[in-house]
Amino acid sequence: MSIEKQTNILNRLVQIMHDSARGQYDGMSCEFEYESYENGWSVNSKYEFFRNGKSISELLDDPKDEASNFVHELHELMKTHTGGDWKSFVLNVDVAGKAHIKFSY
Repeated sequence: MSIEKQTNILNRLVQIMHDSARGQYDGMSCEFEYESYENGWSVNSKYEFFRNGKSISELLDDPKDEASNFVHELHELMKTHTGGDWKSFVLNVDVAGKAHIKFSY
């Protein structure tokens, strides 16, 4: 069940990235940095998409800040499930819509 939840969260993050590109793109990438501290946690993101061979850096179009909550939930699920305590990850999506993820510990 945990793998399904993790996949669902990643799909929702990809959807936020997709919506943020506002149109056609050749690929997109977002680095999510996660930090936990005594009384809470925080998430920073660096988003870019590629269109016509050019890199366009923008903020995620996420007025409710759902991405931060998804990243926090993903971190907690993975820490509970595998013990992994990553600090950041990069989520790349190619032109065919295939997602690739790399975690940094």
